[in-house]
Parts: sequence; structure tokens; C-alpha cells
Amino acid sequence: MAEHDAQLYFILDVSTSQFIYRNQAFLDFFETVGNSDNINQLLQLIHPDDFDYLNNRYKEIAPGSFKNDIEFRIVLQQKVYHHKLTIFVEKEEPNVVCGRLADVTEQKLYEYKLLEFMNKKNAVLNIISHDLAGPLGSIQMLSTLLTHHLKEAKNEQITKIISMIEANSKRGIKMIQEFIKKEFLESAGVELQKKRVNLVEIIEQIFSEYKSSELHLNINFAFDCGYTEIYVMIDEVKFMQAVNNLLSNAIKFTPDNGTVTLKLTKNEGKVLLAIADTGIGIPKKFHEKLFDKFNLAGRVGLRGEHSVGLGMSIIKTIIEWHKGSIWLESEEKQGTTFFIELTEC
Repeated sequence: MAEHDAQLYFILDVSTSQFIYRNQAFLDFFETVGNSDNINQLLQLIHPDDFDYLNNRYKEIAPGSFKNDIEFRIVLQQKVYHHKLTIFVEKEEPNVVCGRLADVTEQKLYEYKLLEFMNKKNAVLNIISHDLAGPLGSIQMLSTLLTHHLKEAKNEQITKIISMIEANSKRGIKMIQEFIKKEFLESAGVELQKKRVNLVEIIEQIFSEYKSSELHLNINFAFDCGYTEIYVMIDEVKFMQAVNNLLSNAIKFTPDNGTVTLKLTKNEGKVLLAIADTGIGIPKKFHEKLFDKFNLAGRVGLRGEHSVGLGMSIIKTIIEWHKGSIWLESEEKQGTTFFIELTEC
């Protein structure tokens, strides 16, 4: 079966670094680098950013067990291939390793494009919610004010028209709230699908969407990162929902000409994402209970935006699903910074 399969099969003696068996597809794929029985030449083709990850995942495999979720990159003739490795370690002979490599390059490119558009959609939805909810909130408040001032005029026709304006404004705001909440929460019941992804790349994607909207949002956006690649194991869709929501809150409470900054750093195997704003801050009395369900910290935004997001308790849950932690630093009238810490891989 292996001889006629398009996937790459091999058997390796780890103690000698020598291949015991390789199928024809394996030999054909690596033909350009020769068909030496020694694995060391092929190890040099592993992408340098994936080598330690691959080595650590291999060390996790106990004799008599296997792993089938190891993805890494091979650089061959200046082209990057994504492979998914299924590997089995013999129980009686732990130095003998059986494996299969499946080329998932096309699948990874498809997933990348799909997630790129999904991140763009979520960013655009956040921007639209602020663009629409703000004016609708203002219309609602003005109509309420007019109703109050026209009570004594006793003009039933005008009062009726203003009431219609107020009702339609409320309906519009509610529709936006329900739509955004549905978009954010519809994946909550789906099992977590964690993969090793470049966090710098996906943060840059979402940042570019907000950056392109900074003129009409009247807010400046900045991204601070000294790396091109930082890898973490996350469910990108769910994790970026949480990031998107924190960005949405930052926009909501940052005045015109203020700044929202994303900063990404790493140190000793830990990755830290900071989302900071120069907004009105969060009173200290709300800090301790901010991530609790049904907390009383919810506020209307500076432009009349009502809450349309996940809520801090759900954001915290998403981060904890990823074995991460989240906390904040904030002072009234001095802005807020949310920190998310994950483990690098």
C-alpha cells in the first residue's frame, strides 16, 4: 500500500540516524537532495523556525504510541512545503520510528485565505458597528430630548413623528447588537481547533484593517513588534474574536485623535500581547469584578455606542481555553491596557 501511495512513508532507526525503509513517493519528493540513507541531510531542510518545535513534539511520544497532529515546513529548492507528520514509536524497539508525511501546502494556503477574510470580516463588522451605532444612539438621544421639550406644545403630529424616529433608532441599535453578538458567539459551541500559527502575521492582518479606517474613526492605530514570527498554539477564529472585541472596546472609549496600540513581545517562552488605548480608563472599583459574569462595569461608549460585544467574562474564557491569562492596567482618564499572555511554541 505504501509503495503505491502518494503520501511519504518511512521507517527510521533513530539510534543510527539511518532509514530502514522509504516508499517511492518519499524518494521522488527528496530526489533533488539525493537519496542518502542518513536522515541528517533531510533534517537540514526543515524550516529553522520549526526545528525546535518538531524536536519537542517528538520527545512527547512515548514508546508504543503515536502522534498525528504535527505540522511543520520543509524548504526545498526555495519553495516552502507544509507537511503533516503522523509518527509511531515501536514499543519493543523504541529506536525504530515509523512515519508518514502528508503534503498539506494547498490546504494551508486555503485555510490562510479563509481565516484572512474571516479576520477582515470581524474587523469590518466592528468598524461598522461603531459607524452605525454611534449616530443611531445620537438620534435616539436627540429625539428623546425633543419629546421632552415639545410636551407643552401639544402637537400630536410632531410628537408622533419624533416617537417614530426614536423607536426606529432603538430598533436599528438592537439589530446591530444582535447581529454582532451572533457573529461572535455562533462558534462558541464548536470544539476548539488549535493549530500552530504565526501570531505576528495574524495580528498584522487585523491591524491593517483598523489602520485603513483610522481617518473616519478619528483614532490613530499603532503596531509595535520587533519580530516577524512568533508561534503559538491557538484556535485562530476564537482567539481573534477576543482580540477583536478588546480592540472594539478600546475604540469605544477612546476620544477623537486618541491612539490604540497593539504591542507584541516574547520572553523566555512566553508571548505577551498588549492592547492599549489613550481613552477614559476604567474606574478601579470595577477592576476586580470586570471579568465576572453580569458585572456592572458596562458603559455606553463616548459616541453613544451600546455594548455589542462578547463581554469580558467570555473573552477571559476564550483566553483560558488557550491555557493563557488576561489582566488589565487602567487609571481613570489615563487609558487602559489589556494584557494577554500565551506560551510560545
